[in-house]
Amino acid sequence: MATAAQFAPLIERVHGEHHPELTRVRELTEQVQQASSAGQVAALFDELRAVTGNYAVPGDGCEAFEATYRALEHADAARGLGTTPGGTV
Repeated sequence: MATAAQFAPLIERVHGEHHPELTRVRELTEQVQQASSAGQVAALFDELRAVTGNYAVPGDGCEAFEATYRALEHADAARGLGTTPGGTV
């Protein structure tokens, strides 16, 4: 999640004009880091998957865009393995 949290504001600033969903991606990423229960985390990742089209990077996405979505996808998969969402990804 550290990578996603680091890059989400950057990709929102760079690509947000053409990808308004990035504002919500940033907000959800911040909320995942602050979530206090597994239920909250699960709901946030459900919304992240919906907002990002299952972490599909658009054709005009840069390396930071891809790194953010891969980090979110990895954290989403890792939570099913019992790792914490605040851990580094």
